[in-house]
Amino acid sequence: MPTIHKVLIANRGEIALRIIRTCTQMGIPTVAVYSDADRYALFVEAADEAIALGGNTPAESYLVIDKIIAAAHRTGANAIHPGYGFLSENAQFARRCAAEGIIFIGPHAEAIEQMGLKREAKLRVEQFGVPTIPGYQGEDQGVITLLEAARKIGFPVLLKASAGGGGKGMRIVRHEAAMAEALAAAQREALAAFGNDTMLIEKYFDSARHVEFQILGDQYGNIVHCFERECSIQRRYQKIIEESPSPILTPELRQQMGEAAVNAARSVGYDNAGTVEFIVVPDGKFYFLEVNTRLQVEHPVTEMITGLDLVRLQIDIAQGEPLPFAQADLEQKGHAIEVRLYAEDDNYLPQTGTVQLWQTGRVAARFDTAIGTGSVISMFYDPMIAKIIVHAPTRARAIRQMQRVLEELVVLGITSNKQLLWQILQHPDFLAGQFDTHFLAQQFTLQHIEKPEKKAYFLIAAFLQQIQKRQQQRTLLKGLPTAWRNLPYQAQEMCFEYQGERILFAYTCDPQQQYRITIDGKIHTVRAIEQSQHQIVCEIDGHRLAFQYAIDSKQYFYLHQANYGEMTLKIATLFPDHSHSETKGGYKSPMPGEVVRVLVEVGQRVESGQALVVLSSMKMENTIEANETGEVEAIFVNEKSFIEADTLLLQLKTAE
Repeated sequence: MPTIHKVLIANRGEIALRIIRTCTQMGIPTVAVYSDADRYALFVEAADEAIALGGNTPAESYLVIDKIIAAAHRTGANAIHPGYGFLSENAQFARRCAAEGIIFIGPHAEAIEQMGLKREAKLRVEQFGVPTIPGYQGEDQGVITLLEAARKIGFPVLLKASAGGGGKGMRIVRHEAAMAEALAAAQREALAAFGNDTMLIEKYFDSARHVEFQILGDQYGNIVHCFERECSIQRRYQKIIEESPSPILTPELRQQMGEAAVNAARSVGYDNAGTVEFIVVPDGKFYFLEVNTRLQVEHPVTEMITGLDLVRLQIDIAQGEPLPFAQADLEQKGHAIEVRLYAEDDNYLPQTGTVQLWQTGRVAARFDTAIGTGSVISMFYDPMIAKIIVHAPTRARAIRQMQRVLEELVVLGITSNKQLLWQILQHPDFLAGQFDTHFLAQQFTLQHIEKPEKKAYFLIAAFLQQIQKRQQQRTLLKGLPTAWRNLPYQAQEMCFEYQGERILFAYTCDPQQQYRITIDGKIHTVRAIEQSQHQIVCEIDGHRLAFQYAIDSKQYFYLHQANYGEMTLKIATLFPDHSHSETKGGYKSPMPGEVVRVLVEVGQRVESGQALVVLSSMKMENTIEANETGEVEAIFVNEKSFIEADTLLLQLKTAE
């Protein structure tokens, strides 16, 4: 078997950096490929070489096989690692690599093909004794046939894209009347994401856990599992928290599911890293879902509890080396948890923008990320900012460790789900291990409860930074104390905006540079201790605190304090500006993305709840609906156009 001497990474972001890290440790040079949007990304800088693919969207860059192959030949890379997503589960790509004399770091093309179509995969694993969910996986994709199949299975059912994963092209249908509309939406989403709108139908369980097993196979028929990952905490059918061991698996159930995972892999002669996914229902039965024929996003969880480097093993297997261990040699040690930090709002809608400040804290954790201060989160790719992984002797200690990691993490300038993750980790049902895939929808409510002193503390920190800035900018009488006045007892004023509200507060300063600041009628005694480019250390009423901050070009002031969270202020003048106002009846995009369909015309009358515009971001569709009855007065966007968040879509003239 040939030795791998240079690896091209046909991917981007944190997984590209993850692969580069292992290759560097193995002494293997790396080649990155990048789109125009990723030209200045960290993974491009980290690779030994990089080739521009052109374009911004995946369809113009990371999904173009000819460009990837040409980049490998141009740089002399004799192996390609596909990461996850993009071309990682594309059998045509794997075959093309083989035809071009390039080692594909993944399973053989037939395994990808056989497991890539879920209906064929179900039939295949059933022959190896793996339990599967009752459902329909026939070739007839007619609406009437699919509806009849759903009736036989019994509602509720789950529509799934046969060629995909990650929650795309998936819909729950609870009633026969909703079938046609849900099917059309799922097929449209599947076609956009995978180029294939073939659907399968499965019985839908209202309560189930999502548990998956990591598998490894070599080219000599040796296959092992590396234990399970609990992946039931999900939003939009996509995982956001994973852990191992699973809180619900007994040793007996773990052995049964592990054997089923290995048998599923044997059904296709699997020969690299992959994942066999199952659901576990309340009566303890488990059913096969699918095989992901690639490295998973959550693979660090397995690495933490086993001590394995899965990327290293992938490379070794691809160049013909046998697995260096047997099943009996593997064991779970301690407990690992991974959370996925996303740039998204409370409604799980993706957000874009520039990371104004990124700092990790003091608590031990692994950060798999490709962003840093100044990185841009674009509309063209998945909005994941980072994967954060901790490892501890027990589940309780791992949870507490992760809570503090999130508290200390500074990610300013971007709306993220950090608070969501932190609150999930605090929830009694999560702590008790009592949850299923509907946890976020049925058991959890995001709270916006803040400590009463938070607003004043953050305003004071922002005040101190502005005072220091004024002092540095002074050109006259620099020897005078900051904020000095002829009438020392006459207060000065400063103004910020918070959540659209102007906050004006008064302050005085004594000769010892101690401030007396009045906010909401309360006087605070404040002293600045230390200030640097991104940190303010101060004493507020005898309480010493450190704040991290960043200010963008629009004068937005982003602040973080480990025990109080984040706050965004806007530096304001003492006199209000009335030049900006909202457009009455205007409907704005809640996220960046593509305008898929405009469903109304100018002059058309619409009713409250009627669909107006369909948007797509990261291949997920969202429909903007009217919240009032009226007439379409103007439309400001076109179909197939890309827009930023808060773009004005259309305007309604409301009925009198």
